[in-house]
This record gives sequence, C-alpha cells and structure tokens, in this order.
Amino acid sequence: MNRILRMTLILVLLLTASALSYGQDDESGGLDFEFTEEQIEASPYLQSVLSRLDEVYDTSDFAKDGPYRIAFAAQGTSNAWSALMDAHAYWYVEELGEDVVSELLYGDAQASADIQVPQVEDLLAQEPDALILVPMGAAALSAPVERAMMQGVPVILCASAVETNNFVTEVGTNLWVVGASLAQYVVDQLGGEGNVLIMTGIPGVTTSDIMEEGADAVFAANPGINILDKQPGFWSPADAKGIMETWLVQHGDDIDAIWSGGAQMSQGIISAYLDAGMDIPPIGGGEWQNGFLRLALDHEIQYLAWQYPNAMITLCIDAALQVLAGEPIPRFIDFVGKIDNSDPFTDVEGADYFRPDWSDDVHGPITMPDEKLAELGFLVEE
Repeated sequence: MNRILRMTLILVLLLTASALSYGQDDESGGLDFEFTEEQIEASPYLQSVLSRLDEVYDTSDFAKDGPYRIAFAAQGTSNAWSALMDAHAYWYVEELGEDVVSELLYGDAQASADIQVPQVEDLLAQEPDALILVPMGAAALSAPVERAMMQGVPVILCASAVETNNFVTEVGTNLWVVGASLAQYVVDQLGGEGNVLIMTGIPGVTTSDIMEEGADAVFAANPGINILDKQPGFWSPADAKGIMETWLVQHGDDIDAIWSGGAQMSQGIISAYLDAGMDIPPIGGGEWQNGFLRLALDHEIQYLAWQYPNAMITLCIDAALQVLAGEPIPRFIDFVGKIDNSDPFTDVEGADYFRPDWSDDVHGPITMPDEKLAELGFLVEE
C-alpha cells in the first residue's frame, strides 16, 4: 500500500511554469525567491523539497501507545549552536514528562558523517520508537535512514536532508532558498557588479552544501559579479578570522561584499576587518547570534540575516510524537511561523534581536527559560 498521500496538482502546475515562486504564501520561511526551470532541474534538493510541500504522510502504521523511547542522532557538541540544540531537546523532553517520552537515546556525531553512520546503527539496535536525525551528510546517511524505515522506525529529519525520499518528514527550511537569497542580497547591494568572497560552512555537511548551491546559482546568473575566492570557514569564528586575514592581504579594498554561510563565520570576518582597521563591506549572511549582532550593531554593518534556530528540535520532537500517535503529518515542516521571531531580518531590525544578557555564543530564538541558559553558562552580567 502506498503510505504517502500525494497531492500533486499544484506541483505539476509549478513545474510547467517558466519561473517558480517560493515565498510567504508557500510557507517558505519569509524569503521570497523565484526559481527558473533550469535551477530546479539542476538541484535534486530543490526537486525534493518542492515535491514535498504538498505531500502528507499517512502514519497510521506507526501508531502505538506511549510512553515512547525516541532516538536523537544529533550533530553533537561541536559548537554552541548544536550544544543548545541538545539542551533544548533534554529540556523539552523533561517538560513533556516521562509519561510521554520515557527515554531520549542520544548520539553525538561531532559534526561528522563518518561518526554518525555507525552511531545511527547503534541507536537502531536499541529498538527506539522513532528516530530524529540531524544528518551530517545527505548521501552517507541515506542508507541508515532507509534501514530505519525498513525496521519500522519512523524517521524525522531535523535541520537538514538526505538523498533518499524514504522518510516520514523533514523539519527545517529551504536551504537552497536561504543561500540564494543571501546571494541576491549581495547582488542587489552591489547593483549587479562587484568583487565577492564566499565563505561556506563545513564541506560535505548538507546544510552548508545546499546553501552554497543556491548561492552559486544566483551568482552564476549575474555576470557582473566576480568571485574572488571561496573557502570553507567550518562555522568557526577563529577559522573564519584566519581566512579573512589572508583574504585582506590578498585582495584588500578590492572586496566589495561577502557571502557567509553562518553567523559564527561572519563574526570572525568582522573581527579580521576590525583588526586591520578597514571598512567592512556588506555581508550576505548573519543569524540571530549574539556575538555577530553585537559587532554588527557596534560597527553599523549592513547585512541580511537568516535564521536556523537550534530550538527547532522541539518541533522535531513534536513531529515524532504526532507520527507515533498515528496522525497524518506534512512531509516538509518549515519552522518559520511555528517558532516565534524566527523570520529573516536585516541590520535595520538587528537591535530588536540583540540580548545584552546573552553570551556571544547564543543562537536565538531560544524557547527554554532564562534559568536553563544560566545553568548552561550562556547568561552574562549586563
């Protein structure tokens, strides 16, 4: 029996159009973007996300009584963002109570697909009721996801994607649109002409790779944009600062704008500029990350920020519970609009997001109480 209830009429109409619009009306997460047919044909990721916007999964075969044992294959404690995702997960499970989730089985991938693949196998061997997976590699994690589904364990993808369609749902946002929108911001700031640097996240990690794919598509469509260089900054302020220092020596005032795939890297980029005493160009790429916002506000930097809240894990847990209750569920769940204050924003609104009582490492929005942040050491004296 086909367990996926497909509603394909809208998709068919979209795919026959000359340009596809992905915006607020499509629950896109607040970023408006129009695709060309060529861009969709070139991106399996886009094809997957667009096809799932109008799909609902029949979860009746997974229905069972609780309490539930849920496996959480996480990115792990590789940086503050993922540490706060883990903290949200444990806090939310505690809030739900043991009569809802009796056990959260945890795997720390340390941001490595090589570590995560056998880790997922270990989690599945413990026979969980559901698997929440933050994939560290789209290709590498496809086979473990398919094995989980064959084993009768429903898979909820959280914050990223895999290269198989055999899972229940994905919670996140359209990463291709994010990367493309940040690139379009850069193009618009430069009037279509100028020299641009690109700093990506961790090579091989789906979040980074898909954002890069979207950015490349936009820059390729604008011949007046000259890409000076592209380097991975590994979502690290220190790595990003070192790369930016080298770029400043190589390119200096020829740099007109920067595309950055993460606020940690934008923070390092700004720091390198400040040390060099040079004017900071527009940056397509920031987030609600307190350290980035502090620097951006202090130095009046122009930017477009997207959001990728670690708090989305609470939606992933809700999705797992919905599946185990046997309730139909959308195959793509965008966190924007479901988590307060998770829309994109620019330097115009940046002051509304900065929290002087948060440490630089905090990525908002945070749905845990401040008392939990204090316990974790993420609050500072004002």
